[in-house]
Amino acid sequence: MEKKQTIFFAPAKPAFIAAFVLFFYTVAGQKMQTFKNRCGSFYESMAHLYKIKQAELDFYQFKPGQRIASIGAQCCHIEAAYAATTDSVTFYLEDIDSSKFKKEQADFVWSYYAKLRGRPMTSSYRMILGDEKSTSLPENLFDKILIINSFHEFTFVVEMLADIRKKLKPGGILYIDEALPKRPGQLLGICNHPMQTNEETIALFATHGFEYVNGIDFNYRQKIPVRKIFAFSVK
Repeated sequence: MEKKQTIFFAPAKPAFIAAFVLFFYTVAGQKMQTFKNRCGSFYESMAHLYKIKQAELDFYQFKPGQRIASIGAQCCHIEAAYAATTDSVTFYLEDIDSSKFKKEQADFVWSYYAKLRGRPMTSSYRMILGDEKSTSLPENLFDKILIINSFHEFTFVVEMLADIRKKLKPGGILYIDEALPKRPGQLLGICNHPMQTNEETIALFATHGFEYVNGIDFNYRQKIPVRKIFAFSVK
């Protein structure tokens, strides 16, 4: 039986609804820090981070000693925020766009969150440059693989999911964090990629050898979920 949690937040302003499609991992009414010549947005305090991300952290359950891959990490700011909340986790950051996916950027975000939490980061990171058909990640290694607001951009879905299956160790979990459409066939923001419904997503991954484990819905005071994190295991 499907296990599901539903998270409610304060009503979103109209401007946020438009921005949500592109940056659905932020919450309406919450001010985020930005920095010149740096990509990504940043929480202003650890209290701010926990207020917005606690539901996700409870769902992911990062634990010391785990190896976590994030596919499509690009700016690395989301992963650094996660790293600030835990200890002794190794994050493998993967992307295909070397224009923003740079060690200088990753160093910056890790340093920012070290200062925010008031002590050195004990969770480390490694950077892996993949391509459209392969993550180039080590095989049979990962406790968890995260794909945050990136799966809809995959061009070669069959090849990528076959590759990802090999990267999870036995018992590992793949997490897909995506916006949900209000109607079938809806396109996602300015990128114009088609969005998939809850049922379409579960069916797609089943076709490629993944079993739906559970998920967490985000409503943001809407009548239906507008975002979901799916958790899949390898069949």
